[in-house]
Amino acid sequence: MKVTARSHCAGDEAIPKPIRQEIAKAIEAATVTPAKGAATQIRDAIIHNLLASGWSAETHISNDSEMTITSVKSKIGLCLQTGNMARMYADLLKLQKIYLDGAITAGVMLVPSQACAQILGDNVAHAARLERELEIFRKVIHIPMVIYSIE
Repeated sequence: MKVTARSHCAGDEAIPKPIRQEIAKAIEAATVTPAKGAATQIRDAIIHNLLASGWSAETHISNDSEMTITSVKSKIGLCLQTGNMARMYADLLKLQKIYLDGAITAGVMLVPSQACAQILGDNVAHAARLERELEIFRKVIHIPMVIYSIE
């Protein structure tokens, strides 16, 4: 799969280059072709590649909650969202919460590109909307973050 990255609140400075490259390689190594109904396969392939690189399995954001993020490594929190647009906002809030708690120093969001999201289905989270709305909510969601657009 192809990938592009964008920085939010100096995420590219907060996340070491080797980790950013590792994430990009995990995405690029996924060989699933985007198609209607393939979102779970894409997600599973990328997670498999991340786990092979030492990223954790799902991580709880609080001892008092069942809410999780996709993975953590070296105090970098990662959310992979190939589902409904509304889940993207939940992921942003979870990353911001654990950043404010000091559990992570930066975050990563992996989402399909707008074109890829349209292929995967209706109302699927996508990078163009995420990037646009992060700019609007810069003072609310101020965690240093890198957004990876998957295509």
